[in-house]
Amino acid sequence: MSRLKIALCDDDPSFRAVMETEVSQICRDLQTDAEIMPTGSAGELLTTLGHISVQLIFLDIDMPDMDGVLLGRLLRQQGCTADIIYISNMEERVYEVFQAHPWSFIRKARFAQELPGVMDAYVQSLRQRTGRVVLQNTQGVHRSFGPEDILYVEAAGKTQKLFLTDEADPFMVRTSLHDLEQQLIPMGFIRIHKGFAVNYRYIQKITSRSVLLDTGQSLPIGRDRLPSARETYLALMKWHGLEQEV
Repeated sequence: MSRLKIALCDDDPSFRAVMETEVSQICRDLQTDAEIMPTGSAGELLTTLGHISVQLIFLDIDMPDMDGVLLGRLLRQQGCTADIIYISNMEERVYEVFQAHPWSFIRKARFAQELPGVMDAYVQSLRQRTGRVVLQNTQGVHRSFGPEDILYVEAAGKTQKLFLTDEADPFMVRTSLHDLEQQLIPMGFIRIHKGFAVNYRYIQKITSRSVLLDTGQSLPIGRDRLPSARETYLALMKWHGLEQEV
């Protein structure tokens, strides 16, 4: 995922500083490269957005020149597609903000407590939208993978081995294959065996006993998984307008 550009808009300088600190820290915790742009008014935010395209805006509701609800509507009318997270103690106005189709709402009094959960969900959603997944290996190293980076996954007890397209050594992840599979399904992975999940892009042929890959490798396929694996593979190939062989 490329650098996440985030604008903050709050007329209170002290809280704006708190927001900048907290958002920067949670982005680091989530292994997300981010550029934070604090602004103190609707006019300053509009000027910033006129020069820089951002993906996310933290927007205060109670501001003197133009409140966040009206500003959110104006941004949508101007074609702004950035996600908005509203910040306010004015919970009674939460229903008004829906007209700007916000991503979420955080209570200002509990900003530090509610921010991590909201940002974690947002970053995961953004990674799915961009077609990438970030995984941590057994050495604690995080790495971002795109849909074409992983050939297949092999289970090794509580550790999963990701075999990559451009490296000889597997990327080792400590999790269950089931949990890893849930992250990889949107990228086109098919569970073919209790111990294997494979990227459909690299399947050459599915036989009654194995899955043949473009690399020449042969992976076992479970008899109980054969019908669903074939069906899923054909559906993925048809969706992407490719020829298939099963």
